[in-house]
Amino acid sequence: MTLTILSMATALAISWFWIDPILKCRPAFRDVYAQEHNFFAALKEKLQGIKQKLSSAVVICASGAVTAYDFINPIISGVDITPLTSQVPSWAWPLVLISTTALFQFLRNLADSRHKEELTSGQTQVREG
Repeated sequence: MTLTILSMATALAISWFWIDPILKCRPAFRDVYAQEHNFFAALKEKLQGIKQKLSSAVVICASGAVTAYDFINPIISGVDITPLTSQVPSWAWPLVLISTTALFQFLRNLADSRHKEELTSGQTQVREG
């Protein structure tokens, strides 16, 4: 687990501090860099309004996987296993719940601010027209 996290952090740092500057300054790679930004802009536009639903689905799936491992796996396999929930310190559970709630509130605020911007731009267009 630690190796996976460190590998991902290393790959992200290499991309951010080494590959991105090369793509920005080399004329041969400018198109690739521009396409990358266009891809992320298109992805952001596609995911507009459903980020909260997607994150809820991920949390539900993760909860289902942990529940299946902790409760259903011993019944099916007949082998006594150590539950995943017992491997997490007891002080971490409130932090997990608080951070999940904060994530959902952040996504809700993003949706609300986008809705306000749409209403404001719609009112200015009506006044101009």
